Amino acid sequence: MRTFSNIAGILSGIVGGGLFLIFFFFVQLSLLPALLLGLAGFGGAYLFIYAFRPKPRIEFNIGEGVTPELLETTMKEGGEKIGVLVDCARGISNPIVKAKIGRIVEVIRRIFDNFEKDPKDIKQAKQFLSYYLDTSIKIVKKYRDLSAQNARSPEIAATLSKAELMLDSIEKAFEKQHARLLRDDAMDLDTEIETLEKTFNAEDLK
Repeated sequence: MRTFSNIAGILSGIVGGGLFLIFFFFVQLSLLPALLLGLAGFGGAYLFIYAFRPKPRIEFNIGEGVTPELLETTMKEGGEKIGVLVDCARGISNPIVKAKIGRIVEVIRRIFDNFEKDPKDIKQAKQFLSYYLDTSIKIVKKYRDLSAQNARSPEIAATLSKAELMLDSIEKAFEKQHARLLRDDAMDLDTEIETLEKTFNAEDLK
């Protein structure tokens, strides 16, 4: 910013000096009017140039310790992991399991939608989502790969059954997490209302 101000001062000085010379030598005004016009030209040029100064980059939080960069990264990673789950589900022929995965994906999407509305929830749920999303992907991939095998052994059948039960548990875990985030949002809203009511009472605005 200081460099830009210096450049603006130099350019404005050239304009102001040029106007002074023009009015003093060519228009043949007396020294004082030519000097005043030169100063006016300097001030006008400086204000005009300064209006195009580069705006400083403002770093700000959109939640409690949540920056726009963190929100963007979180939403991007979440979208990619959701895409992996959806792609894996396409390779599974069991309609019941596909429906379970579809419900899990729907809950995850609702959680990420909540992040956009209330970014501070990212800090609260990021570790939970990191673990459960990655675990969900591992289980769904394993289920897809095992279920695609032509040969079925008792061991494979038992593993598939365990995976199906795990999907039920994961769906419930995501539902609980989403409900907790919504409950916290409601608590935040109640706190804001209470603060507003106290302000109204204090200022006799009620």
